[in-house]
Amino acid sequence: MNLTSKSYKGVRQGDPLSSILFNFVADCLTRMIHRAQENGLITGLISHIIPNGVAILQYADDTIIFLKHDLQGVVHLKLLLYLFEVLAGLKINFNKSEVIMLNDEENWGKNMLRFSIVK
Repeated sequence: MNLTSKSYKGVRQGDPLSSILFNFVADCLTRMIHRAQENGLITGLISHIIPNGVAILQYADDTIIFLKHDLQGVVHLKLLLYLFEVLAGLKINFNKSEVIMLNDEENWGKNMLRFSIVK
């Protein structure tokens, strides 16, 4: 009788543990973004009301990231997302991601999008 078995990484889809593990990883992204805010690398929206502004909202596996239109902040965010991919072992699908610009009177968003968000 051989009791050795091959070990696989991860948990099966539908396993109750998988959602808990995903929440731990998603919380890591939130902490990374908050740390970047604390260090002045990115600034969220409504910073005149909330210190450093609101930068991230998450629900299930959806994430919304808010930034002031600052090209350097966007570069920092993209670097942060790449670091998150490496650390978490997950892949962010930039092709399914959207960038929505508010009050973009100078078409600043088109230049920013070309430079920083799309791979």
